Amino acid sequence: METIDLEGIPCQLVRRRGRRVRIAFHNGLLRLVLPRHLDPLPIIDRHRGWILEKHEWYRRQLLLAEQLELVERRNDDFLALVRLLSARYSALLKVKPLGIGFRRMKSKWGSCSSRGKINLNTWLQVLPDELVAFIVFHELAHLQVRDHGPGFKALVRAEFPRHRDLDRQLKLYSLRIL
Repeated sequence: METIDLEGIPCQLVRRRGRRVRIAFHNGLLRLVLPRHLDPLPIIDRHRGWILEKHEWYRRQLLLAEQLELVERRNDDFLALVRLLSARYSALLKVKPLGIGFRRMKSKWGSCSSRGKINLNTWLQVLPDELVAFIVFHELAHLQVRDHGPGFKALVRAEFPRHRDLDRQLKLYSLRIL
C-alpha cells in the first residue's frame, strides 16, 4: 500500500482490480481506491477542493469532540441505568429482548440480532444519560421495526424529538472514543 502526501494530508493509495475509483475519508485518513493502471495524481488534482474541504471539516469535528465531557460512572451504576431504561422502553414499545449483552465495538454503539438479542457497546458507560437512553431505545425499537425506514424513524422521533441533535452528538463522541 502506497502513501502520498497532499499538502500535509496523508493519502493512502489502495490499488485493486476493477474500474471504479473511490475517494473517502475514514477516521481522518484519506483513502484513494483505484485500478492498478491509473495514475493517482490527476484524480487527486480533480478532487483537490473536495479533499481539502473534507479534511478541514474533519479537523473541526475533532476539535469539537475533544471538548466533550466524559461521564465517570461505576459499572454497577451503568448496569442499573441500562436495566431501568430497558424496562421502561420495553414496556413502552411492548417488546421483550432475548437478552442484553455488552461488548466493546469499534464502529457502533449497539446492535440488535434477528433473534432479539441486544448488544451495547461498553463505551456507552462514559456517555451522558440521554445518549445512553437514545441508544437503548434505538436498539429496542428494532425489535418492533427491523430497518431504519419511516416506521422506525417515527418511533424514534416520537420518543426523542431532538433525535438529529443526539445523532450529531453520538458522531462526535465516536470521534473521541471509538
